[in-house]
Amino acid sequence: MSGPHPARRAPGGEDDGQITVLALGFAVVALLLAVVVMGVTAVHVGERRLQVLADNAALAAADTFVELRPGAPGAPPATVLDDDAVAGAATSYLGTVRAWEDTPGLALGAPTGTPDGRTAEVTLVAVVHPPVVNLVVPDGIPITASSEARARLGR
Repeated sequence: MSGPHPARRAPGGEDDGQITVLALGFAVVALLLAVVVMGVTAVHVGERRLQVLADNAALAAADTFVELRPGAPGAPPATVLDDDAVAGAATSYLGTVRAWEDTPGLALGAPTGTPDGRTAEVTLVAVVHPPVVNLVVPDGIPITASSEARARLGR
């Protein structure tokens, strides 16, 4: 028995080229996965950055109390915030750190102000433009971040 082994196929059989299609399929799936991961990461980083801006703007706004009310005997005086002062301080802070130029679509959102006269509440909205995904979503992905800071004297 000197013939070819029955399990072997001659070159040029019907399975030639099948591994190329499989490899191309895996490459396409890997590229799509990379694009999705890049998009999700860009949105997450943008949201974290906006949250930091909102936190710091709320802290700056909490320092803008307009008056002091006498507190209970032995207690420190109470601070009072104003809606316009909170929005103005947040806007001023964002201008100081050049956030308006560095963050696309950045704006103060509602609610921004003081719900109780002692807490500064800042809401920021912006737009994230993820790489590659921006072709599918040309207007970007809107994000929002809110933060509160309490105005207080003493401990």
